[in-house]
Amino acid sequence: MRSRPAFWFALAESIAVMPWVVLSLRTRGFAGTMRSAAGSSTGAQAAPRLGAPVPVPVLVVTAAVTAVAGRRRTGWTCLPRAVTIVRLARRRGHEVELCLGVASPAAGVLPAHAWVEYGGRPLNDTADVRDRYHVIPVPVPTERNLSAR
Repeated sequence: MRSRPAFWFALAESIAVMPWVVLSLRTRGFAGTMRSAAGSSTGAQAAPRLGAPVPVPVLVVTAAVTAVAGRRRTGWTCLPRAVTIVRLARRRGHEVELCLGVASPAAGVLPAHAWVEYGGRPLNDTADVRDRYHVIPVPVPTERNLSAR
């Protein structure tokens, strides 16, 4: 996959978009960042059915974001990674789902995690992520529901 021009383009996009996502999360918060990250749904496919095969462009975006985020540690935690995947996948016309979850508290800390799914399949985490985290339903803004607040 890394030999494909599409991967290198997605890698360059990830390098540009992820710092914007980190800054936006810090300054505008989750809702403001997701309104911008939702992007345009022009040409976007409907939400995939459960178990649908993941399109190659979504796999390429996920691989590129993972490669970029793995090179830099500061601020590029699971949430900026997931939001970046959402933004880049939607720019390519594919609906993906941002998932937020919490695990059982340990030592006074409530572990939280963010990941992206396509057709019920985790893209940037292991298949058992829903067993480890309880999903919190969060309405993520899209162009279709941007006016709803």
